[in-house]
Order: sequence, then structure tokens, then C-alpha cells
Amino acid sequence: MRLPTFRQLRADTLTARIQRARSEGLACGSREGKLFRLAVGEVGFARDQVHGWLNTVVDDGRAELQAQHPLDREIEAWDMSCRISFMVEIA
Repeated sequence: MRLPTFRQLRADTLTARIQRARSEGLACGSREGKLFRLAVGEVGFARDQVHGWLNTVVDDGRAELQAQHPLDREIEAWDMSCRISFMVEIA
């Protein structure tokens, strides 16, 4: 029987899981922000369009995460990172 490596042990820590959730949220938010700008255009989009698109992205992402049975803190980290990254991308 082989002992787990340091990297394998570290991958399961709460801090590492939260960081992965943040990184995935940032990537998703950035990607969706770019898609939003391409779909709607650089100027002339309404606030309700932004919130509608963002809420759909977050709802879909949360559904995917729930299937993986994450901790609530992981979902919150993903959610906030996604929202922030999206808003920064469209600003």
C-alpha cells in the first residue's frame, strides 16, 4: 500500500477546496462576461439583462456544484467569485 503524496493530502484540505472553487468561479464569470458582451454588445445593455444573464449562469453553476455534494462554503466561494468576475468583465 502506497502512502498518499503531500499534493494528494493537500488537495483535500478545506483551504484547497475553497481555492479551487474560487478559481473555477473566476474562470466561469470571466467567460460568461465575455460571452455577454459579445451577445449584447459593448454599450446599450440594460441592467435587467445583466442580472438575468448572471442569475442564469449562477443558477446553472450551483446546480452542477450541488451534484458534487460540496460544502456550503465552496458554493459560496464559487458564487461570489463568479459574480465578481462577471461584473468586472462587463465593466
